[in-house]
Amino acid sequence: MTTVRKKLAPHITHMFIAGWLFIPTLVSTQESGSDLTIVDDPDAHALYDRMTQAMREADSLSWVSEFVNEYGGQKMPGGAYRIWLKKPNYARIEMTRAMDNQLTGVLIGDGDYFWIYWPNGKPRYGWENQEPYRYDYEKYQYTFYDKTYTPVGMHSLGHDIGDLGGGMGMSIIDASTFHGYEDSMQAYLDGVRNMGRETIDKEEFDVIEVSFMKHQRSWYLWLSQQDHLPRKLKQVVRVSQEIVMVENWSNVAVNPRIPIEKFSWTLPPGWKQVHKPQLEKGLLKPGTAAPDFELKAADGSVIKLSNYRGNVVWLNKWRCG
Repeated sequence: MTTVRKKLAPHITHMFIAGWLFIPTLVSTQESGSDLTIVDDPDAHALYDRMTQAMREADSLSWVSEFVNEYGGQKMPGGAYRIWLKKPNYARIEMTRAMDNQLTGVLIGDGDYFWIYWPNGKPRYGWENQEPYRYDYEKYQYTFYDKTYTPVGMHSLGHDIGDLGGGMGMSIIDASTFHGYEDSMQAYLDGVRNMGRETIDKEEFDVIEVSFMKHQRSWYLWLSQQDHLPRKLKQVVRVSQEIVMVENWSNVAVNPRIPIEKFSWTLPPGWKQVHKPQLEKGLLKPGTAAPDFELKAADGSVIKLSNYRGNVVWLNKWRCG
């Protein structure tokens, strides 16, 4: 397989950017003006569609995903997910930290709700250092749980996975694809190309790159020729800082027998549901001047809201890039 390296310039124009940024090791692009683009290959695109089809056609599915992140050349804490899925709307995900193999969080989808609990204490977020949330956190750290209504095909395991380990990382492919959910990145898919074939542990894989947002984000997928599901995944987001996320799937099982008890959880006595801050309470009334604040931009500089006085300002801080 040929590896071509090119200098990647940032192509994000938002005022503020939050999210993971990733470094590619398999990059081959065409430049068009300031954009990096790839030409869609119908055969490669068919491989990607077949992967999605394989996930959605299975009656049950399970795998173990070990992941590691790298930000600006510095490795971040990694971990592992154990995932069990069952039709029509069941799920169980257990997350462990790589550093000590400690179970950090469990998500159970019982068909109607996601239940999340933290057997070794809920990770602490910034807002839980403030009143009135600080008191609740200190009292209920080991008995907190979360509950979310989850209609079939309208929920995202990928977004909730991040809560299991205090934001340690989201999965690259949303596991809820299995339940018919389409993640938000699919609307920005602009090309799939073939990266050839690679043999790993005596098994041959089709390797493809899936490009989003004019090549600002890429998924690199090593797809099994047996079940069309990935065994290795790499996500790349190209902004001024470079971050890589790599997942390795093992113990992949299509249509395994999973007892329904795997997807049940009884709320123990004395447990308390997490109540996150309500945005509505902090909204300014129409016509009120916004208070000045500072943000760190993607290039490391500091931006002040007052610098844009008289202009329309759009703040976007959700998975940009």
